[in-house]
Amino acid sequence: MRSRFEAVGLSLLVLYFAYHAFAGEKGLGRWSDAQMELEDRKAVLADLEQDLARLETDIRRLTPGSVDPDFVEAMARDKLAFVYPNEIVLLSPEPSSAN
Repeated sequence: MRSRFEAVGLSLLVLYFAYHAFAGEKGLGRWSDAQMELEDRKAVLADLEQDLARLETDIRRLTPGSVDPDFVEAMARDKLAFVYPNEIVLLSPEPSSAN
């Protein structure tokens, strides 16, 4: 009788650990979710590194002593809507959110 209780107890113990190995907080299911999250964050990191490289290039182009006049003009036109007196400006309608 005792060996039967031991066998049942051992089986329950094995089932307990098997369940937690697959479905537990740190089991294989959570591990695959963590791998997908890691891939998403790597993609975000790559985008941020690309933005950082672009911004560092812009900073180098605006550093005193080596200012790129074409870049300054392009920024003024884009950010401040500067135009020359003899230029014609064509405005396009902005998409509205009412549609």
